Formats: sequence, structure tokens, C-alpha cells
Amino acid sequence: MQKWFLALALAVLIVIGFAAGPMSVVVAFLSFWVTLYLVWSYELGFKDTWARYGLHRVKPPFWAEENKIWFLPIFDDRLKVLKAAAVALLIVAFSLMLPVSVVRIATLIVLAWYVSEIYRAQKATDQLDRARFN
Repeated sequence: MQKWFLALALAVLIVIGFAAGPMSVVVAFLSFWVTLYLVWSYELGFKDTWARYGLHRVKPPFWAEENKIWFLPIFDDRLKVLKAAAVALLIVAFSLMLPVSVVRIATLIVLAWYVSEIYRAQKATDQLDRARFN
């Protein structure tokens, strides 16, 4: 089943590349990974997401067999992967419809807002942890 998702993702990247140019493929790829990390961070926190999925242990090349044990659990929650893919496609679609500078500014504003929401969500759990151990 994962091979179908990989084939679909590759097909979408090819279509994006033909529709919006090669730089849009890079933008879509990076926005997918950043969004996926942020969606997981909303649930776990920044440090816990980094530690849980062993992103600090990944060694190049990324497609090496030893890295699969760290990458595959990231895709277990299909809803989060779908959200990240939707955000990547929306950014490319908006860049085709609107001026690129407007899309960049809007993306940075939404990114800053979402990061602040993650910090706000984690602040409550940090206070609960402090209350338990003091």
C-alpha cells in the first residue's frame, strides 16, 4: 500500500513540475516536510517530535536502509500526511493564482501563527509537568 502512496506522490510532483516549474517542486517538497513536522509537533512538541522519530540520528544518504526505521513511523498517521500534502498543494496552487510575493508573505504569516499555537499548546503541558515535579 505504501508503494501506491509513493507512486501517487511522485506523480503529483511531476504534475506540479510541469504546471508551475521546477522550483515549485522544491517548494512543494519542503512545505510538505515542514508541515508534517509541525503537525506532529502540535501533538508532541518540538523536542519530543525530533526525539521520537530520531531525526537527529538520520545519516546521509536518506534512502539508506538504516534510516527506514526512523522515517516509516512518521507516515503511520495518514491523516497528518494528508494534511501536509494538502498544504503543499495549496501553496503551489495559490502561487499559480496569486503573485508569488503575496503567497510568500501569507505563508510566513500562517507559519508564524501555527508555531505560536504549538508553543501555546505546549506551554500548558509544561506547566502541568512543573506542577507534578515541584
